[in-house]
Amino acid sequence: MIRTLYTNGYLLRQLVKKDIRQRYQGSVLGVLWSLIVPVLMLVIYTFIFSEVFQAKWNMDTTDTYEFALMLFCGLSAFNLFGEVMNRSTTLIAVHANYVKKVIFPLEILPVVLVMSALFHAMISFCILIAARLALYHRLSPEIWQLAPALVPLVVMAVGVGLFIAAISVYLKDVGNVISVMVTVLMYISPVFFPLDAVPKDFRVVCEMNPMTYLIENLRNVTLYDRSLNWQFFGISGVAALVIYLIGYTVFMRTKEGFPDVI
Repeated sequence: MIRTLYTNGYLLRQLVKKDIRQRYQGSVLGVLWSLIVPVLMLVIYTFIFSEVFQAKWNMDTTDTYEFALMLFCGLSAFNLFGEVMNRSTTLIAVHANYVKKVIFPLEILPVVLVMSALFHAMISFCILIAARLALYHRLSPEIWQLAPALVPLVVMAVGVGLFIAAISVYLKDVGNVISVMVTVLMYISPVFFPLDAVPKDFRVVCEMNPMTYLIENLRNVTLYDRSLNWQFFGISGVAALVIYLIGYTVFMRTKEGFPDVI
């Protein structure tokens, strides 16, 4: 895969740019929506959860903005993963014209999805960092570790994208299953709650979710003023690698049959 991406680097960049442009094609504000929407969501989270619900995490704090920032951080990471899962279900069908081209490397299409989703995720994280700076007048000293903290998430998203894109060609009802799975996965991920708040009897369910340690580490480096938890990083890294290998193997073994099915 690395060799394919390197060889087709220019093609990959052009496809990512095209995917981002097409999302906002015809809109008045264009790509500015990728900035406006996260800002609006952050404002809404702050108002609803901090002022209306008076939501508090299991922490000794009276900070009214804490929950909104924690929630926004978790959703920024999960939205990347969920977007890739949902869009992968129609990825090959949408690009059916590429399937007929023998020399086109179909395996880079899920990578295009991930890079496009990562572009929007990074805008959200920039807004998160700016909000923390505006509210607390300081940044986490470990903010530089945001990039390595995202690596397992990107690798896992590519693997899941490859797997879903491949099986969706042969099983047309995969889209319905994935939409339900994304919702279930979001609620068993520590998006709306911290891992420490989960009762011990049920914590194993969250710990089996590969997104759990990813989200916790992203909060560590952006909001908690902590370094990467290397145990979390190792677990999520191994899980991401296994998922990627499974997805890549399934995709490469099934892609020869795509033209017959499409």
